[in-house]
Amino acid sequence: MRKHHFTLPLSLFLATLLGCSDGSDTPPVPPSSLSVIPNAVPEGAPGEMPTLTFRVIMDLPQPRPVNVIFETSGGTATHGEDYLDTAGEVTIPAGELEALIPVDVFGDAQEEDAETLSLTFTVSGNALATADSVIGTIANDDSACDAPFQLAQNPWRVYGADPLNYAHRGGVIDFPENTLFAYSEVALAGADVLEMDVYQTRDNELVILHDLDVDRTTNGSGNVVDLTLAELRQLDAAYWFVPGAGTPHDRPAEDYVYRGIATGDKPPPPGYSASDFRIPTLEEALQRYPHELINVELKPDLDGRGNYEQQIAELLQRYGRRDDLIAASFVDEAANNFKAVAPCVHTSIPLDQGSLLVLASQGDGIIPPVPEHVAFQVPPDTSQINPAQLPPGFFLEVVTEDFIRDAHAADLAVQVWTINTCEDMLRMIALGVDAIMTDRPLLLESLLDTPAAERSCD
Repeated sequence: MRKHHFTLPLSLFLATLLGCSDGSDTPPVPPSSLSVIPNAVPEGAPGEMPTLTFRVIMDLPQPRPVNVIFETSGGTATHGEDYLDTAGEVTIPAGELEALIPVDVFGDAQEEDAETLSLTFTVSGNALATADSVIGTIANDDSACDAPFQLAQNPWRVYGADPLNYAHRGGVIDFPENTLFAYSEVALAGADVLEMDVYQTRDNELVILHDLDVDRTTNGSGNVVDLTLAELRQLDAAYWFVPGAGTPHDRPAEDYVYRGIATGDKPPPPGYSASDFRIPTLEEALQRYPHELINVELKPDLDGRGNYEQQIAELLQRYGRRDDLIAASFVDEAANNFKAVAPCVHTSIPLDQGSLLVLASQGDGIIPPVPEHVAFQVPPDTSQINPAQLPPGFFLEVVTEDFIRDAHAADLAVQVWTINTCEDMLRMIALGVDAIMTDRPLLLESLLDTPAAERSCD
């Protein structure tokens, strides 16, 4: 895990830097780590020219400007047809941390896969680049989403291979959950799927957060539905996070190692900015991770005013996210509303329908075809379900060899939540599940990286 390496407030640190630039005997200013963030943009309609914008970020401000010299080149995108080749130089002024590199994109009406271009760059000034190139993605926004998908082969099944590593909320125990920092770190570590929950704000923006309120994870309070996006942007989404423990509220202040990055009181780890530790929007995640598998969990539309499911469907279509994303919900109404407006998007079976199918499959029962969905998302047993939702004393082992066999016979993937111990992970792997959702994706990845015969919890 990357650790921040300076704890002074940025304002004081900057003052120190500026005071060190007068030729005195003060030690030289340490160089910044400089990164260019990959991005995606919908291509737009014929005649439109959207801008694919790359953010240039540093972890520490400098007393003198830092320059970035860049140029674009084609990948699967074609210069003059899909985008306009661009070369030049941008400057991060003294005392600042960011600059932008814009690239013009040409809109069209062709149904095609997402296309990519490359931005290469060099740095002059007191900064060290973490890479020398980055990929930009032009998303296909032309394909209609008005017909159900048809599967020749379910892409969410692993057919006997190791299960997918689902980073639940980005890794609740490993990283500050539902932040772009968490999702970027687990993707670098090898997690296969980024799982994220989506709520709607008071001003009908779509944000990534698990809880109804912001109290558990941030330095704020209140329900998401009562707060605007601007108000949420002011919060520190890593405020209560302790590595390896999640979000306890009773630890010494020094245990909260990422606290203060979002508010500018600490510099970010190399490769990140303060915004990566705030509550992100769904669109920011789609821009940042165009080539990662994503699981979006739909939450209840609490105020009923924002056309929630339609809004998510339209956003996913703009970014061409169909068969590399699952929309899931435990709320049957939200799942059904979404399916009605986005039949082409892969979805999991919602709670009530799934419960009936699980019960019907017990013993000699079978699971009938469910062609509108691609997966079950289930707990290993009913102990993980709120007791208020179950009959008194009811217990059922859900994920068994029989259930997995029945689900696979209906061509449905079995994705199990939330598995956090090594022993349970190995048990699910042995049963042949298709995905393990975990708060500890680093632990799961370490197991999956070990040859099968050598996996152990010792």
